[in-house]
Amino acid sequence: MKPKERAKDTGGKITRKYDLPFLSRVKNPGSGFTLVEVMIAMVVLLVGMIGVMSMQYFSVRGNAASREMRIATNLSQQALENLKLIPYADLADGADAPASGVAITGNVQFTRAWWVVPDCVGLADNGDTCVADAPACATDPDATMAVPVSAIRARTCWTDRNGVNHSVTLDTIRWDENVTP
Repeated sequence: MKPKERAKDTGGKITRKYDLPFLSRVKNPGSGFTLVEVMIAMVVLLVGMIGVMSMQYFSVRGNAASREMRIATNLSQQALENLKLIPYADLADGADAPASGVAITGNVQFTRAWWVVPDCVGLADNGDTCVADAPACATDPDATMAVPVSAIRARTCWTDRNGVNHSVTLDTIRWDENVTP
């Protein structure tokens, strides 16, 4: 947009004046902002800060839940790895309350249970509690299996700060490595 130019003759000197309404001078340069303008700006700022604070709250809460899930998964995996080190004939059900650092877990206590079902290649669901009975075989094992196979389930349970129960369950199978087919 080109500004309109007006020429004015003022005694031999020509001055130019542009019609630019957006560059008009402030009528009272010492007046500043009104109280209403300041209050509206504060309300807009407050709404933005409340949004950021709520986002931060949910982020911290989500990180805590993620940390608990990671710890529980690691504890279940650790139980399965320990059962791989035990001789096949000594595999047995069990439960414990693994020592986990209070500072790391936010004072959440974990319990862990594992079940060993001999002559089974798949486990049926037995709920999501650490005090449930041993799971049953989901399918009948093949009677012609050359090597004995046991299904193993490890479950870690915990209650979060809100009193909600959670669990992580991992399943695997193990065969007797000392038997030759």
